[in-house]
Amino acid sequence: MNASIDDSYRLLAAKHVRGRARQLAAQLDGIRKAEEIECVHQARVASRRLRAAMRMFRDCFKARRIKRWRRHIRRVTAELGDARDKDVQIEFLCGVLDRVAEKACYPGIARLMVRLERQRERLQAKVIRAVDRLQRGGALDEMQAVSKRVVSESKARGVGVQSAVSYAQTEQHILQRLNRLLPYQDSLADPKAKKRHHAMRIAAKRLRYTVEIAKPVYAGRLKPTVEVVKKLQSLLGEVHDCDVWMDQLPVYARKERRRIVKRFGHAGPFARLQPGFEYLEQERRECRERAFGELVEYWRQLEHDGVWDDLVSIIGLPAEQSDASVICT
Repeated sequence: MNASIDDSYRLLAAKHVRGRARQLAAQLDGIRKAEEIECVHQARVASRRLRAAMRMFRDCFKARRIKRWRRHIRRVTAELGDARDKDVQIEFLCGVLDRVAEKACYPGIARLMVRLERQRERLQAKVIRAVDRLQRGGALDEMQAVSKRVVSESKARGVGVQSAVSYAQTEQHILQRLNRLLPYQDSLADPKAKKRHHAMRIAAKRLRYTVEIAKPVYAGRLKPTVEVVKKLQSLLGEVHDCDVWMDQLPVYARKERRRIVKRFGHAGPFARLQPGFEYLEQERRECRERAFGELVEYWRQLEHDGVWDDLVSIIGLPAEQSDASVICT
């Protein structure tokens, strides 16, 4: 643990780590039962936020301890990610089947949903192993115990999360995340720049997590920023989801065609499935165009409103009023 990090910043770290660790732990039984896909979603989000916190607060905990925590959380995040992706795709296809009017599209969409459901079933065993490994490793219990001790000691001494160091440290982290997001804005001029749009989504997600972590230090002044970045991340996420579908659908179709040829000796039966695949490709292409247009317009509005300049002003004000001699950067 770094002695140059003051008690207020350490308290901010402990509160966030404790909250996210408890959130993740609360979902583990539900993940095992696989009765509600929301458990996987909530656990995945909690694990990602824990990883963000451990990057941001790595100096607030012992180096060996934080390294072990990060290793355990990284593993479970990966396993939950694969399962969550399949859950989202299956849920999407259920919605498509409910609203599609062309009956000729049903067989192909239903076949794809069956394939994804089988893949998800196979993933469940890996998910359970990841959850069991996480619990056996004791990382979550240790996170909660260590952070609870810090919170209790801080409360006894009347320590809060606001201090010159907290302002300086959170300002530094937010600026780093913002400066990694802004260079991607030129990709919005090119609808085909998929890789950069994906990188922009990740940068927006990381900015959001960092701002959410820092929010208690700024007494509610960052709440509008959280909402702004949340919507930005959502729009970028919708664009990315469409890109993933558009990349994967031709692959799914080719695999299904090969299965049919292997079974029947010819591709004739695939004609019954093809309308469904074509419908999905067209629907995802149109959705992508709409989402990207909304994203571009939203970004223009943010620039017009000076949202990023306002964020820099908000996080810079406390530091300007603080005693520079106690600021740790």
